[in-house]
Amino acid sequence: MNPHEMFFDVMPAVLIIYKEYGFIPVEDEICEISKEQYAAYKSQGGDISKRLYTVIPKDYTVLAASNEIALLTEADISKLMKAASLLHKYAKEGGCKSEDSESVLACAAKWLPSIFTEGTRFALNQGS
Repeated sequence: MNPHEMFFDVMPAVLIIYKEYGFIPVEDEICEISKEQYAAYKSQGGDISKRLYTVIPKDYTVLAASNEIALLTEADISKLMKAASLLHKYAKEGGCKSEDSESVLACAAKWLPSIFTEGTRFALNQGS
């Protein structure tokens, strides 16, 4: 992975994983949006020239409270998967033996600058 890809693709995706999702999405949680959702997005002026996806977590307790869904392109999905791989690598280097998203994010947080986790349940030394 070159520095440009790391700083402009992967690290922003890591930030999204911590701050927007709160879990590491896996490929079978990423689904193409429905025809109705395409139509609604187009009616709001959205560009539907590319296939669009959203993350539907297996664990519904992690769903955001808002009625909005985050849309992803295939390029966005690639960035998320690279970020997930990086987080698993950091967690493994930190001694994490679990593949559980919660454990991986908690362990990987120790390797990342606090900007990635501040305001999340993975923030280290909260209140210090």
